[in-house]
Amino acid sequence: MGKSEQNGPADSPVIDESAVAAYRWAVRHGGLDAAEIALSAGDLGLKTSELAASVDVLTALHLLTPVVGSSLLLPNGPDAAIAALLGPTEDELREAEAELKRRQRESERVRSSLSALSGIYFDARRQRNQDEAVDSLDDKFTVRTMLAEHGANCRSELMACQPGGARPPAALADALPRDLAMLERGIRIRTLYQHTARFHAATQAYVEAVTKAGSEIRTMAEIPGLMVIFDRQVAFLPHRQRPGGAVIVREESIVAHLCASFEQAWATASEYRTGPQAAHESAEDIKCLITTLLAAGLKDEVIAKRVGLSVRSCRQHIAELLDRMDARSRFQAGVIAARTGLLATELGGGRQGCSGPL
Repeated sequence: MGKSEQNGPADSPVIDESAVAAYRWAVRHGGLDAAEIALSAGDLGLKTSELAASVDVLTALHLLTPVVGSSLLLPNGPDAAIAALLGPTEDELREAEAELKRRQRESERVRSSLSALSGIYFDARRQRNQDEAVDSLDDKFTVRTMLAEHGANCRSELMACQPGGARPPAALADALPRDLAMLERGIRIRTLYQHTARFHAATQAYVEAVTKAGSEIRTMAEIPGLMVIFDRQVAFLPHRQRPGGAVIVREESIVAHLCASFEQAWATASEYRTGPQAAHESAEDIKCLITTLLAAGLKDEVIAKRVGLSVRSCRQHIAELLDRMDARSRFQAGVIAARTGLLATELGGGRQGCSGPL
């Protein structure tokens, strides 16, 4: 049996069979006299305590209303009980809903008025920094906005390195329309991925879409760090102290060095391909690089990041390599690899650097 006192509908008692029988009896007899509760209980075949508890429930739910100055309890229809019980709560909910809508309108007003200043901010910032060699961007929103702006103003070429294996589907979805628009304008786009990006469905779909439009994409086991270069004049690099931030480099010699690094990697990279043969070649390159990094004594987490794999997948590859070489430890595997010439010798761990299959 529920409580007879409550603060709202959430605390309302539950009507059981005894309460239903008591309510039916009260309606049929035009009321129920609390002073004769024992007599009424006998008519209903209930214990006095059961009927008293049921009366408490019906009173709490406004199905019975006490008559002032009397022990009589008069029955109310369910609609009247609903209005008495839920009316105040529903009024509060309507007021809360109206307040929420008001605050939402105010939020949109503030958002709109502040967003209108974005153009002024970035234009003034560009003018302030146009002669500076390096500009620091502290957050992802600013980085994305500046990338979009430079993409829209790109005149001839974009070069990009995207390490880390598969890119997040949301990032690919965000980049696709921007890249297609640049390709349609005749901009040459070249992108380097790691081999592990070949096995990611979202990346495969993105690559298929942009390569059909003219983009060039290659992969290798390990690539230079994350960078995006526009027209060989402006380079975006990750900010070391601010995750999600970036550094914009305009200094001619630094940008030229980054372009040379990209070209060197591009020359030794492989065309982005899928299928069994491409997967086999990529896997061999990856294992060759892992062997080199093992020989260097690097930890699993570092190796996984450099190869573009999860730590779990990287450890599976390491276990397979140790088993293949019949090595009992990482150190022994490194010694065996060095002795037999199984170490990658060039950036990216290309197959040229391995003297034989692993």
